[in-house]
Amino acid sequence: MKAFFALALLTSMFLFPFCKTGQYASAPKPPENYNPANEPALLSSIAVPVNISIKELLNSLNTRLSGQALYEDYSYSDNGNDGLMLNVWKSQDITMFVSGNTIKYRLPLKLWMKKNLLVADAEADAELALNMKTTFYINPDWSLSTHTEVEYHEWLAKPRLKTGLGNISIETLANLALNRSKSTLSQTLDRYVSQQLNLRPYVEEVWTALQEPILLDSAYNMWVKTTPVSIGMTPIVSGWENIRATIAVECLNDVTFGAKPWFRQNSTLPGLQHISEAPDEFQIRVATDVPFPEAERMAKNMMIGQVFESGKKKVKVEDIQLWGNNDRLVVNTKLSGSFNGNIYFIGRPQFNPDRNQIEVRDLDFHVDTRSFLLRSAAWLFQGTIKNQMKNAMTFPLENNISELKTSVQQSLDHYELQPGVVLSGVVDSITVENTRITPTSIRVNLFSKGRLNLDVRGL
Repeated sequence: MKAFFALALLTSMFLFPFCKTGQYASAPKPPENYNPANEPALLSSIAVPVNISIKELLNSLNTRLSGQALYEDYSYSDNGNDGLMLNVWKSQDITMFVSGNTIKYRLPLKLWMKKNLLVADAEADAELALNMKTTFYINPDWSLSTHTEVEYHEWLAKPRLKTGLGNISIETLANLALNRSKSTLSQTLDRYVSQQLNLRPYVEEVWTALQEPILLDSAYNMWVKTTPVSIGMTPIVSGWENIRATIAVECLNDVTFGAKPWFRQNSTLPGLQHISEAPDEFQIRVATDVPFPEAERMAKNMMIGQVFESGKKKVKVEDIQLWGNNDRLVVNTKLSGSFNGNIYFIGRPQFNPDRNQIEVRDLDFHVDTRSFLLRSAAWLFQGTIKNQMKNAMTFPLENNISELKTSVQQSLDHYELQPGVVLSGVVDSITVENTRITPTSIRVNLFSKGRLNLDVRGL
């Protein structure tokens, strides 16, 4: 009889070693695998109508040029020893009319000249208005091309030569000189614009700044990254009061969590695309990733050290690890106590719009774990470990997405990018498109709609 009990005890020890405290055995491990990544890039389109006030632009221009010399030359020897001194001032306010990409403007000027005539110096002054027309074009490489014409001039104070014998009218000679120099003056202005007004450095600065990652929530280490991929502009339209065009940007938006999250590589500034029209709203799609290490950290904060009891038996959670099994999430849970080993939960992540968080709503024991426990530790089914684990499998995307929407809306009510340049807009909606498992994270794709507007009132 004793031999029989000894044999039975020995057999039970071999068959059920995990039932004894200190022994270690685990349920069969679910494989880690993922569905093929066939999700296209989540392109967002942002249309920004730009309104430039002609009145404000002129006020700013006239204020900046008030009292300043537009050209100064106090030397006979420069400009190829031309023997001429020349100063030019703005004498009255500049006026302007814009039609499409053509600007017509009236430039009132005051002139002072001094000419070396070998025998003596001759001094003259005058005041005239140049009526000019400039057609401009932004090239795909961001350079600015202009074609300027002096349409006609008018004397506001006729030119007179000052001599010891009195003042002599030189209007006829001045008209002849001006008519001969109109082409040279126009070409000089166009050459100056092409050399001095290259838009690329300014656009590149904005393009790079736009791609800086932003920490939205320090508590959850939530970051957002925008990567623009293309930029276009509609034809310029003008009226009596405004110059209007729409800038359209296509971009990729990523939200991720973690102290040192992965960010998409910055893009370089592409060429400008000229487009016939742009959408009247922005449509932003955001790939929001909760990396497995960050999800594990959140779950461990709730579960590590938790003790679950059923009658006289109890277990403590020692560790948690997450991975994907096609479209489901596997929760590897290491236990110690009356049961020493690993058990596995599995479920499909879903987004809860009421709580603004990812949840694994149908989380349950994996089928192999269930069969394993039924033969060895069925008492674990009686405890609350599954419900507690389900509560732990929640991952906030933000404390409250509606609060985020409100915050963004408040910023867009009147966001001054720089003095005189104001961005405003309306966020109409933020919704969830889908939730999926990637090889590195739990991903939720968010979709937002709204409208933007950029007002320029002086520079």
